[in-house]
Amino acid sequence: MATPTTQQISDKIGELTEQFHHYVFDHPEIMDAIPDKAVLVFLDPNDPEFNRANVEIAQHMPQPPGPLVYIEMRRQVRVVEQVEWTPQIRSLPLAA
Repeated sequence: MATPTTQQISDKIGELTEQFHHYVFDHPEIMDAIPDKAVLVFLDPNDPEFNRANVEIAQHMPQPPGPLVYIEMRRQVRVVEQVEWTPQIRSLPLAA
């Protein structure tokens, strides 16, 4: 696989950050496991090249404000059943 560009890394960090924020909104208790001033390093289990590049960026920060916390963002797909109602015109009600 090719090494991701700076723009691709930035875009993916933005996407994973947004998804993490959605998760935190629904599960605020996860923040109890993250130390104050932590630097969140997002990982994608399906993209080892991105992970390598993002870890390298994080480890070369001159003075991180807190510990590095690695957060693996796993994509989960939920199948939602959608109910559709179809009216039918009847001349006589069935439950009459």
